[in-house]
Amino acid sequence: MKEHTNLKKVELGETGQIELPTIDVTKYVGNKAKIATVDECEGNYGYFVKVETVILETIEGGENPIEIKASRIFGLQKDSEGKIGWGKVTNLGTFLEKMGVAHYKELVGKEVIVQTVINKKDKKDYLCFN
Repeated sequence: MKEHTNLKKVELGETGQIELPTIDVTKYVGNKAKIATVDECEGNYGYFVKVETVILETIEGGENPIEIKASRIFGLQKDSEGKIGWGKVTNLGTFLEKMGVAHYKELVGKEVIVQTVINKKDKKDYLCFN
């Protein structure tokens, strides 16, 4: 098990479930936004590409301002030879064709239309694009 060297133990007293603030994302739906970043990542289920738009709005308040942007994650696969990529009929392949590019690295600067998707776990709307 990895040791956390920067841990500081505290006594919080009584804790419990609280109501967290929510952000109404519907005002962003239908707006156009340019893709700002495309990051190659590795997670619990393998390799993926995270695509994010420019910041649509920054909400000030508290210690950490909240940057509102749309994002989408596309899974990558390995073939029998160990090469990492995507298939033509996968979500990524279809999206690249729709955007008129051959590789996801060419997506930066392309324009998308912001939409929402409901997260199955927390039932909240998140900004994405299609």
